Amino acid sequence: MRFSEIYSSPGSPVISFEVFPPKTSRGMDSLREVLPRLAALEPRFMTVTYGAMGTTRIRTVEIASMIHNEFGLECACHLTCVGASRDQVDGQLKHIHGHGIENIVALRGDPPRGQDSFQAVEGGFSYANELVEHIRSNGRFDIAVGGYPEKHIEAPDFETDLVNLARKVNSGADVVITQLFYDNQHFFRFCEAAAEKGISCPIVPGLLPIQSLAQVEKIAGLCGAEVPSELQDRLGSAGDDPEAAAAAGVDWCIEQCAGLLEAGVEGIHYYVLNKSEVMEKVIAGLRARELII
Repeated sequence: MRFSEIYSSPGSPVISFEVFPPKTSRGMDSLREVLPRLAALEPRFMTVTYGAMGTTRIRTVEIASMIHNEFGLECACHLTCVGASRDQVDGQLKHIHGHGIENIVALRGDPPRGQDSFQAVEGGFSYANELVEHIRSNGRFDIAVGGYPEKHIEAPDFETDLVNLARKVNSGADVVITQLFYDNQHFFRFCEAAAEKGISCPIVPGLLPIQSLAQVEKIAGLCGAEVPSELQDRLGSAGDDPEAAAAAGVDWCIEQCAGLLEAGVEGIHYYVLNKSEVMEKVIAGLRARELII
């Protein structure tokens, strides 16, 4: 089932998870133990990220195929512009489709380590909208693209970033999945501004439940997300108690989700960091409030 079908079918809001391909065999073993627990939470689909410069590209498809074929879940492979020509992208698309995957998360990708700015390889793509247009011409996939409620960290301003988003959607994207954020007002403002640009496809909030103040400050610093003072205070009050900090992060995530779901979002996409315990608590909290089935 493709993204367009998933988000147009009746039922409760679409819950989905993102995992990443581990770099080591031990990490793969750990992920194999976690996947059944994530699948038991009944997400509508999962996505698998894509390592830069070939570091985990093979495992991306391997893991997506495992999720799809062993757990019966729809899955999407991430695909980026990094280090790949058009011919190589076509080869990757053929490989992905051969494993029964019908959905792609198309991203420009971060510059490889050691590079200050993104540089396309010869015969490759410079921007995500070019990649989206090429995938769409293939005709075999539905496509998700990234959106940035507080703007992409490289964008000079919010307006420019919205123009870039509209370009990606107009090139053939079926859904927008956002970067993480911790203040719902950023998401609501983003959706309003996107609608003014004529973007009408589903815009799905992406959330990362936080487990410590150090973690949220590091991650938010990398992507330019604001950490609300109230969240900082709650995590700071936990001190050196990791369980108290994790509980504060779960509570914040549940409150965020409640606000989003009550506002009528079509789904929520969770960055689970290849772990299940926190998501089990978040999903249980939402079901207890009867916000999801």
